[in-house]
Amino acid sequence: MKRPLSETIALGLALFASLCFVLGLSDSRAAVPIHTRTPAVKMLTNADRPGKLRATVRGSAGVLERSTVQVYWERDRVEHWVGLGVTDDTGSTTIEHLPHGALWILAEAPGYGRASTRIVLEDSSGEVSLSLPLAHALHVRVRDELGAAIEAATALVTGSDPLPFGALTDHAGVAHFARLGEAPWSLKVSAPGFESVARSSLRADTEVTLRRLGAIDVLVLDPSGKPAAQAEVAIGGASLWPARTTRADAGGLARIAGLLPGSYDLRAALGGAVSKTTMGFELGRGAHEHVTLTLEPGRSVTALVTDGAGPSPIVVPNADVVLAEGGVGTFPIRGRTGTDGKVTLGPIAGGPATLGARAPDFVGSSLVAVPEILEGPVRIALIRGGTLRGDVVDARGFPVDGASIEVVGSDDDGLPIAETPALVAFRQSHFAWALAGPVPLISAGELGVMPGPVPPIPRPGELTASSAAPDFAEPANVTPWVSAANGEFVAKPVSPGRVRAIVRHPDYVEGASDVVPLAPGAEAHVKIVLLQGGSLEGRVKDERDDPVAGAEIELSSSRATRTQVTTTASDGTFAFAAVPPDITLSVARPEDVAHVVLTKTLHVAEGAREKIELVLPATREGSRIVVRDESDQPIEMAEVTVLSLEPDRPLRATRFTNSDGAAQIPDAAGASVRVLVAAPGFARHVESQASLPSELKVTLARGVSVTGRVTAVRGRVPVEHATVTLETDGQRKSTSTDSDGGYRFADVPPGEVRLTVSHPDYADEKANVTVDATGRADRPFEAPTLDLSDAGEIEGDVTDDRGSKIAGARVAIDRVPSYLPAGALPTGVVVTDSDGHFVLRKVHPGTLAVAAAASSIGHGAVRDVIVNAGRTTRDITIQLRRERSEDEPLAAAGLAVTLGERGSGADLEVVIVAVAATSEAERAGLQSGDVLLAVDGVRPASMGAAREAFAGPAGSDVVVELGRAGESLKLRVTREALRR
Repeated sequence: MKRPLSETIALGLALFASLCFVLGLSDSRAAVPIHTRTPAVKMLTNADRPGKLRATVRGSAGVLERSTVQVYWERDRVEHWVGLGVTDDTGSTTIEHLPHGALWILAEAPGYGRASTRIVLEDSSGEVSLSLPLAHALHVRVRDELGAAIEAATALVTGSDPLPFGALTDHAGVAHFARLGEAPWSLKVSAPGFESVARSSLRADTEVTLRRLGAIDVLVLDPSGKPAAQAEVAIGGASLWPARTTRADAGGLARIAGLLPGSYDLRAALGGAVSKTTMGFELGRGAHEHVTLTLEPGRSVTALVTDGAGPSPIVVPNADVVLAEGGVGTFPIRGRTGTDGKVTLGPIAGGPATLGARAPDFVGSSLVAVPEILEGPVRIALIRGGTLRGDVVDARGFPVDGASIEVVGSDDDGLPIAETPALVAFRQSHFAWALAGPVPLISAGELGVMPGPVPPIPRPGELTASSAAPDFAEPANVTPWVSAANGEFVAKPVSPGRVRAIVRHPDYVEGASDVVPLAPGAEAHVKIVLLQGGSLEGRVKDERDDPVAGAEIELSSSRATRTQVTTTASDGTFAFAAVPPDITLSVARPEDVAHVVLTKTLHVAEGAREKIELVLPATREGSRIVVRDESDQPIEMAEVTVLSLEPDRPLRATRFTNSDGAAQIPDAAGASVRVLVAAPGFARHVESQASLPSELKVTLARGVSVTGRVTAVRGRVPVEHATVTLETDGQRKSTSTDSDGGYRFADVPPGEVRLTVSHPDYADEKANVTVDATGRADRPFEAPTLDLSDAGEIEGDVTDDRGSKIAGARVAIDRVPSYLPAGALPTGVVVTDSDGHFVLRKVHPGTLAVAAAASSIGHGAVRDVIVNAGRTTRDITIQLRRERSEDEPLAAAGLAVTLGERGSGADLEVVIVAVAATSEAERAGLQSGDVLLAVDGVRPASMGAAREAFAGPAGSDVVVELGRAGESLKLRVTREALRR
């Protein structure tokens, strides 16, 4: 599940505050989760809190007097404290003034561990009963690699209750826990200057050894080779964000300690001199490395930001400009334009660099390359944003107040749009925070901490800001995209293109508007009707019928862009409010939340209150995969991937064989799976098993070497540096031709392959080749020579049926794919500009068809277009036929395939027309011409039904059953973010 960047930052701040808080939970009476947003709680009045809850708390000896019961209200993925009660001599307490919705009830008492449960409160009153386990003790001893005690290390323990207990180690290196629930427990230990350690399934006292972190000594030299005293050294990387800086001493040396193992970028600067950035410096675990950075005269770049790209544009003051070396740099330089629309940034070293800019009322620009030789300011043209107005109402037509708005769609270049005011505010706040440059290192050592005091512990309903982290407060010039009391909202600036509004409110199911066109600086209007949805309460049990606490449950729907995630309470219960009609529940065990072990689809009618019991399957025995060659010799380091073909029981595991050629796949024996095995020097092996045995032997055959040549001018000229791509059964290999036009592929399985050749000076060439085994490893298979032709061009426009030019339409030869992976367009597909104009280059000569498509408009094509080598065919106009817009799934991801239908009624078949290159669908083995028999075990009645079944969270899987060449096969495919 992916979060918006703004939510990720807010979550990080909340976790920091939570860490400070939970350190005192070992003996605390009230364990209060820290929440990141409180306006929803502060706005509630007693009229908004019509419910009450009677809770009864029991222990091993009966009812418990004076136990504490707290109630938390789940609102927009955040738990808010809303009530507190203390039980009387009957073990009961009544908590009043509670809001309707999903509630988390937490109970604790002296001498007992905590217990919790989850319900959905819809009526005026509810009732729950909680049983507290006896308290258990745990002692965690923390040592370094030499056996010395580590004082003030942080230990966090999680048991059946998902809220952790925390403690600091004493002078003897021991952390004491006295009020834990029943074992097993999970443990995480961390200390400044050491790597963190996690343990699971603890049942007794334990000892943990922490390993020291690494260090890098950076020596900075000036251009003459002398030490550069007081040079500023910057370091950043995947495990260290944001970048940090420190100063070199009088000898030009800076020591950076407390580093996790990984890859780091380093850069030094002093005055107008700067070093080249050292990229990807590898630091081993606990290693002490040395790096030398040499300064050289830097260069500065002046950027000019303008309103549009015309010949006499208006300059844009107060625009945020970023200069990055190498296109995407670890150490970007930021600045803000003056009244003349200019800003000078630097110094940077020689080499590639890019500029980007943003400004209020504009929606940013594409990155602009900085010329190696500067002859004046580098111009950055911004696009003025549009305005989307709308009305949000419920099913009765009454306005809905307080709904949040997100705008999604495709811009005029066909790229995806996903904008919220929170994201705009974050970008602006982050930019303002980053203007001062990287954060200084703390001399004491721990890089994960910034300067500043530890924040005070918030009370329930409060969140305290601190200088311990960047202040990402919402800028004054960003208006929240939230519906008013009359249901109206205004969203601006919005990227021009074809857009729709996604509307969310905690009391309703997520809704979406129709897609509307939006021009630069223009306005559009939409209306959204929100439905109340249903509610879902459930319990997770194991195969022994015992409740499972701490299991993670994700609720997703093809009718929603976001997923809902919760964890089961100590009694295995969970609850969701405002549930869409058709949902999928994915459940992970508490000890491995990254591994989904059960999925369940169900329908929840509007306004219904459903209850469900989910039983986790018993853990299967492991399966041993043994990989050998044709001489029955073990193959070490073979990659073994096992994919479940059971829709309700996901499995995706990859292991490498040991010296005996064996790999152990846990929880796999007896499952219906697809097994893929690959090793250098061998052809990839693929097979399906209806029931995977406890041991499976796989024999790999030697792959075939394929060689060939690429020529031009009817075979007379060898073509050097041509890119040759070989495709077979979901695999894609690429190489380049040598000076004689030759190329070579290793480990190719015998059978049909597809070769594609591309070169900047010629038209692309494709050929299907049947590769035969040669019987000898030193004898390659010779592919036919591929002769390239001089390319032609096609230039034209795309219009709708009224003759209006269509920006952002995709154009290609023969067929335009309906769905593509988010990111760069594949070779041979172009997008019309703001005037609806396109140019197709590197077109193979001949008589061709040119097709175009635009999301939510339709398709069109022009046939019998004659293309001559070295010439441009002009004035081609492709008119799009307006088609009935499908009810597009709103889910964040799906499969990048183009579908079609043939037949009708009971004989209707859904066919895969095209599979996007480099997509997850291609890698899984889907092919054009496959008939779609079932998706997750259900036969699709139409293309729309198939597309809805494909939709779901990015990174999740779907099992498709296909008809191919008279046979059926099943494949597990990973969903990915798409562009349409």
